[in-house]
Amino acid sequence: MNRVILVDAKGMAVENSVVNKLQRLIQESGAADDLSEGMRVAIKVNTSEAGYEYGLRPVFIRAVTDVARDASKTRPTICDGLRLVDYWQKANANNFLNLAREKGYSNDTLGGNFVVIGGFSGDEGELYSCELPDSELGGVEVGTAVCRSDALWVLSHVTLHPLFGLSAALLNGGFDCLVARAKSRVLRGVDPYPFNGQRPPLEKLRAFQRRALESHLGVRAAMDGRIFYVNYLWDVTPQPEYFPFSGEPVTGNLGFLASRDPVALDAATFDLIRESHSFAKTGVDSVREIGEVDFAKVLKDAETMGVGCAGGALRRLS
Repeated sequence: MNRVILVDAKGMAVENSVVNKLQRLIQESGAADDLSEGMRVAIKVNTSEAGYEYGLRPVFIRAVTDVARDASKTRPTICDGLRLVDYWQKANANNFLNLAREKGYSNDTLGGNFVVIGGFSGDEGELYSCELPDSELGGVEVGTAVCRSDALWVLSHVTLHPLFGLSAALLNGGFDCLVARAKSRVLRGVDPYPFNGQRPPLEKLRAFQRRALESHLGVRAAMDGRIFYVNYLWDVTPQPEYFPFSGEPVTGNLGFLASRDPVALDAATFDLIRESHSFAKTGVDSVREIGEVDFAKVLKDAETMGVGCAGGALRRLS
């Protein structure tokens, strides 16, 4: 059974700050034990669009990159991908990096080399098999910042997602690691920005979800399984970070979780959100009412496809 470790957001103090909690989480998980001197570590993050106001503070990422750097004796590569729709004329690489810097994401604040995941064009990648006999995609192009590294740490700012249910380890460690044209192929026929409330037909929605899970297998193949995941349950908004606006968080800050199994991690994350008092009192017992997606089915699909196992043992740290 795969282990999920949770450190909650309680008992904050000078000696028990967010940075202390995150670094303890990484140390207790043993993630750094897989790293050795000279290894190239890619750290996938979520940078927010202009207009989205709840992005993670850079120090929340720096706390983790410092651990990776100390273990590998090498500055990690910190990366995210270009936006698919250019709402603010900031989607090309220059403007994307400038916007990220405006949000406080720079080499100095993050403690590594901040780059576009698919190179300066956004489409620099290598093709990897999805490793399924009945795969619809066959293979996916994984961004060079990821596939040319020796290990991948996926740091996910958890939010709800209108198409996938939850934006967390499964989506960020798969679909979000692809080059732009590969993302378009996974999205085929589905608008990632359903601002008008018109959702795609259920058949198309489920097809997108399966393709997104296939892409996760492609990323795993690219990294030969050397992937570690951290979910930040902090400012969990109804919209993902690539939206040009953000509603208020749907729950209080619940802490941080880590695992080597993205399915176990997202399942534990989903349960914590649903069980939280502030979320439950709204009368919403799943993300379906907000995102109109049954995330439990997505988790089941992920298990069936061999992405991971939802039955991970949860270990709590204070």
